[in-house]
Amino acid sequence: MTGPSRPLEIIDPAGVAPATSYCHVSRAGDFIFVAGQIAKDAAGNWVGTDDAGAQARQVYANIGLCLASVGASAKDVVKINTILVDRMDRDAVTAARLAFFGDHRPPHTGILAGLGSPEVKVEVEVIAYLPEARR
Repeated sequence: MTGPSRPLEIIDPAGVAPATSYCHVSRAGDFIFVAGQIAKDAAGNWVGTDDAGAQARQVYANIGLCLASVGASAKDVVKINTILVDRMDRDAVTAARLAFFGDHRPPHTGILAGLGSPEVKVEVEVIAYLPEARR
């Protein structure tokens, strides 16, 4: 059974530094996809250049803004992917994740890899589910 077709929405939320070649958020039906967020503030300045915990806090602030732009929150997240450059940063990044999500514990995957810029110590992407009935 199919319902009315809803178009794909592509959003660049206020307060998040614009990306050069993509948008930060898309909504496809009831699912919300947030692009990997890095530690840049709204003006595009790096936050926490040598501090993965400070970077992670900025990353989650950006994720919060991305989710809020479509009426969602941390409680609507159903999947988290975290990419780290240095496994020694795991505890600091985990602390930021737990602070952001509180008691909500969606599935999480941690990946150790190189990232697109030497300043980036951590990048996080999320998928959220927000049924139309709750919007």
